[in-house]
Amino acid sequence: MKLKTRFFGEIEIDEKKVIDFEEGLPGFENLRKFLFMTDENEDAPFCWLQSIEDIDIVFTLFDIFKYMPNYNPSVEVETLEKLGHFKEEDLLIYCIASIPKDVKNMTVNLKAPVIINVETNKAKQIICSNEEYSIKHYIYKEMLEKRSNKKDGE
Repeated sequence: MKLKTRFFGEIEIDEKKVIDFEEGLPGFENLRKFLFMTDENEDAPFCWLQSIEDIDIVFTLFDIFKYMPNYNPSVEVETLEKLGHFKEEDLLIYCIASIPKDVKNMTVNLKAPVIINVETNKAKQIICSNEEYSIKHYIYKEMLEKRSNKKDGE
């Protein structure tokens, strides 16, 4: 099946990549089916959730572990069980990114990560109980530091 999108043009939908948010996303509860799209560059921290139900809606996801390997959101097991049976390695955790014109002001939402069970294709945005995580974490500095460390032979 083909889907004409606002930002990615016409794309082929791989049914295996359709993610089901049974409760929608906060503020978008009526949208439940999303196409999970990754960048071909494995080092890129970004991927996307493209709504299949509203072609104008796409969320930029950020692979937080590339820059904050110790990120550890506290989530109730009951919440994770709503995603279906899983092993820890079946769960992907991403943060929703907000990228303004000045990328130095890019933020990620550490407080409410998106968790995807790749075995069941179910997902949920959850609110973690960690007090140290904010809704608007400025990530640009960590990105620069990581790039600088790679150049220095990390």
